[in-house]
Amino acid sequence: MTMGWAWLILLLATYPWLLGADLASDTLASSSLVVFVSGACLIAPARRLKRWQCVLFAAGLGFLFEARRPIPDGALALPLVAVAIFLSSDRPLLRNTPRMLQGAAIVNTGACLTWYLAAALASDAPADGLAGHLLLQLLLAGLAGTLGLVPLALTQNAVMDRLGVPPAPELP
Repeated sequence: MTMGWAWLILLLATYPWLLGADLASDTLASSSLVVFVSGACLIAPARRLKRWQCVLFAAGLGFLFEARRPIPDGALALPLVAVAIFLSSDRPLLRNTPRMLQGAAIVNTGACLTWYLAAALASDAPADGLAGHLLLQLLLAGLAGTLGLVPLALTQNAVMDRLGVPPAPELP
């Protein structure tokens, strides 16, 4: 097997985490909160995959999330691709664990904001209390991104190790 398909195999290995987040979101359905981890899923692959593989992984990740949500096609996938290009171009940003945790919180919160705004634009519902709910959703996304990164990255790194993807370089 060539390393060219590493992004797809990694996406398949990441899917149980996305499914778990969706199931957790279903339990929070009465509060209209979503456990959002799609942005945090980009951190470990951005450190190790080639840029084109990272772009395909990010697009697949975005479209997997969009498949279950009533938002316009590409509304989340395209921003995730842009973030994947940025992160895979500037790998020293994610060199150590504190920077990875910070990156997971920022990327996950930004991706959640993108999703939330796309969902609000696609919805016909009135915007009463939208700001308070948005703040709570973004706080949950930042927390989920930070806390979910370690087990998620461990799983993704184990899969990349088995696929023979070279470890992330320590020096820029």
